[in-house]
Formats: sequence, structure tokens, C-alpha cells
Amino acid sequence: MRLLSNPYHLLTGLAALLLAVLVLTGPRTAWADVPSAALPSDLRVDWTRMVVSKQELLCLALNDYWEARGQDVRARVAVAQVVLNRARDPRYPDSICGVVTENRSARPRLCQFSWYCDGRSDTPTETEAWRQSVLLAKSLLTRNNAISDLTGGALWYHNRNVDPDWSGRLEFAARVGDHYFYRETGPRVLQAGTPPQTFADWTDEQARSQSDQATDQLARSNDR
Repeated sequence: MRLLSNPYHLLTGLAALLLAVLVLTGPRTAWADVPSAALPSDLRVDWTRMVVSKQELLCLALNDYWEARGQDVRARVAVAQVVLNRARDPRYPDSICGVVTENRSARPRLCQFSWYCDGRSDTPTETEAWRQSVLLAKSLLTRNNAISDLTGGALWYHNRNVDPDWSGRLEFAARVGDHYFYRETGPRVLQAGTPPQTFADWTDEQARSQSDQATDQLARSNDR
């Protein structure tokens, strides 16, 4: 009863609860068939320091495992960064799992990341490689990690052994390991080229913004 008698406590309490829910659940995106895998049994994750849900972390780890596990750490971080850059770009799904499972063509086996729809099992088979993929995803998604974007805001990449026709329409951003990274030409390049913060910082900022909006709406409804 004491909480209900103080509107300020009620507002701040509800705002804190909403922020916790947003951080733990991540963006609200539905997936038809979300890839999943078990966390390594010897690895402990402090979920209070993560800015996304367990499923989101697993999606990023799986993408690293299948796309870049043979690369050095810098190259793997760069590939992961493309996923994170897409997740915060309004033209792509607003979640990590949504990005890695996206199929814009709606045709079988033409996903943005081919491992997801190549008809093969997505379950990792190399124990140590999978553990490293989870650790990498964990590092990138931990609050206040300060891992910079090596790609300069890139949204696309390809292996150096191929030459896709779409690369000629984009601006080359960086080469990291065996991959070439690209961003757009035109006005969006300036914005994409200087990401203001890490994905973890951005996620926290989005959650706080939504929490503040919910608090303002509740305050306005109470003033009526």
C-alpha cells in the first residue's frame, strides 16, 4: 500500500521493471524456425550483464561458428559486427536471430546467411570451436564491452575467393581476414561509417528510451 500511495515510486518502479524486461527479452521479433544449440556445459554466463536473451546470443554464436570459425579473432568479430549492424538498421529485422535467418527472396536455400537454409544440420559438431563462438558472442553482447566496429558500419561482406556482382554497387569498407566488407555509397555512408556506440550500448540505450516513453505515458494518463 505504501508504494501505491506514492505516484513517484509507482512510476519509477514500473519503469525499472519495463527496462529489465526489455533487456532480458530483447527485440520483439517472431521467427519461423530459430536455430538453437546447447551452451557448453563448462561455460557460465552472467545474464544480468547481457543485453540480449539467451536465444539471441546463441544465434550470433551459431553464425560465427558456421560463417567464420576458421578465421582469426579480428575477422570473426568483423563478421559478427555485420549481423549487429543489420539488427540496428531499420531495413533489416530488429533482432540478431531475425537477421541471421532472413530470406528476402522467400525461395528455399537463398538466405542472407547460407548455413541457415542449406538443408544441413545447424548443430555444432566441433566442441572447442563452438565454445569459442559462444565466448565471442558473449563478449560482443556484454554490457560496456567497448569492442569497436572493425568494419566501419558495413552491412555486407564476402569471401575474398568470390566476386559477387553486388559488390560493385557498394563502397569498399575494409578487408579483415579472408573477407571483404562493404557499406553503401551516398548520404548513408557518413552515418554508417562512424557508429556512435557498440551494439550493447545501443541496445541499452533503446531499452532506456522505451522505458522513459512508458513512464511518460503513464504519467500523462495519471494526470488526466
